[in-house]
Amino acid sequence: MKSSLTSKATPYVVLFGAFLYNLNVGVINSYGNMNIYLTSYLRYKGHNVTYRDVSFIYELTVITLGLSMLIGNMIQKKLGERITIMLFSVTTFLSFYMSSVYTHSYYLLCLFMGIVYAIGYGICFTIPLSCVYKHFNKNRGFISGIVISAISLSPFFYCPLQTLTINRKNILPVKKTYNSTELYFEDIDVLNRIPYVLYIQSIVFLLFSTLGGFLTTINLDDNGKDDMDGKDGMGGENGMGGENGMGGENGMGGENGMGGENGMGGENGMGDENGRDGKKDTSSMINTNVYNSPEQNLNDIEKGKETLILQNKQTNFTNSIVKNTNNEEINNTITSRFAKTFKKKKKKKCFSFLENVNVQNVLNDVQVKEYYNKKCTDDVYFFCLWLSIVFFNSYINFIIMYWKIVGITYTSVEDKFLTVYGCFFNSISNIIGRLIWGYIYDKTNLSFTLLILGCSISAACFFLPVVAHFYPLYVCVCAIFYFSIGGSLVTIPVITLKRYGERYFSLNMSILYTSRIANTFLCSAVVRLLYNFFTLRYLSIVFGALSLMASLVLFALTRGTTGASPSRSVVT
Repeated sequence: MKSSLTSKATPYVVLFGAFLYNLNVGVINSYGNMNIYLTSYLRYKGHNVTYRDVSFIYELTVITLGLSMLIGNMIQKKLGERITIMLFSVTTFLSFYMSSVYTHSYYLLCLFMGIVYAIGYGICFTIPLSCVYKHFNKNRGFISGIVISAISLSPFFYCPLQTLTINRKNILPVKKTYNSTELYFEDIDVLNRIPYVLYIQSIVFLLFSTLGGFLTTINLDDNGKDDMDGKDGMGGENGMGGENGMGGENGMGGENGMGGENGMGGENGMGDENGRDGKKDTSSMINTNVYNSPEQNLNDIEKGKETLILQNKQTNFTNSIVKNTNNEEINNTITSRFAKTFKKKKKKKCFSFLENVNVQNVLNDVQVKEYYNKKCTDDVYFFCLWLSIVFFNSYINFIIMYWKIVGITYTSVEDKFLTVYGCFFNSISNIIGRLIWGYIYDKTNLSFTLLILGCSISAACFFLPVVAHFYPLYVCVCAIFYFSIGGSLVTIPVITLKRYGERYFSLNMSILYTSRIANTFLCSAVVRLLYNFFTLRYLSIVFGALSLMASLVLFALTRGTTGASPSRSVVT
């Protein structure tokens, strides 16, 4: 009874552990809040840096994160999920501890906050989701939303901690030069607290991420039970439904089991060609008797053989007649159809070329292709899909890094008020977005959902320049942004799962997540090229146009992508 209750509670313990781990490792989403503080501190220490220079730390983090995910699957297989996540939780703690020691150095901040932290995060990135998926076979989109929503809640946890620790007296930043649009803090007390807050973050991360990592890697083996989806369990290689189990290659219903090639109902088993309910076998055709003389038995055997040969000839002759008759009927049908088609082709000859290059044929080809439980690199449309995701999510880095700077610059609201309430609404909107978009992905068509999400992103981008001076409307638009970001970040695991299945989930998601590297480069390039021509708020229009175009392409590429049917297990 106790073990039964423990096994029932295990999935929810794993889910809680994954949530707790992501809550802490998602500190990357607070980099936008730290941007103005780190920029001010580095300028105080003699570095001539701007917002764009410090935002490069975030960009470097995302790039390293995507690259380290590529080797994460290999390291997880070598070390195991638990050892991997615990080991890199410690290295992530060290990255923030060293950042607190070397806050005065821009390049060391890039090293520790940008590279070292991202390596640990990237290698362990898929572990929480893959561990939770082992225990939940239904509503994967909703479960993905819960797990990844912790990353959204992370800014609400870390940003107020940063602002309330650094800027206790709510001092406003000032312009350093008259021709600059950037604001910096000059108060010495504010600046000296910046390294201290990085030290606090490292301690918090060490405590909670290691606990979350331990809980998320609990499985049924830890409770003394066989792993039901493992090698020798149900659905495994040698278990029920596996290669050598019931319904498997050598099990019941398998190749050599009941209903298989050599089992009951198979080729050589009961009810097969030569077994029960099939044709008569040789022993029934040849009548021998122990009381007959050997000569008489030999005669009976010869007669039986002759009868068998005769029956086989008759059967073959009958089959050939039926086959010939069917062939004649098929030939006649084909001939008549060809004649009718030939007449129609004369009328439609001028349109034949247009039919061959019809866009609908390409879209139908996308629907017909089956890539479920295969590597994403086998998908002939993978590069187009990957590139579309790059443009679709290009707005994310811009909003995460500059939402607070836009608010401070254009709304003139106090730092505490802007941070606490802004982070609260943004985090809640992002969590709701992940859950709702995850639920919508589960219940509706993938392509239609992507189109609606793209329209939501574009609308927020187009409205931001209009409402940037009005704080209540600015907060609403930021909430829509983070609501949409929730859907965008759920998109990658959902597309991976629905289009490519779970067999290569870690590998496929790691490859698809490299799109975050590319859209980081794209965002950085757009900001650097257009920053001198447009203000920050007008840059959002550019990202809105990119997202809208990408959503139309994704709509076409994901048509017909539904994943596994409800009756089909995605665990293979």
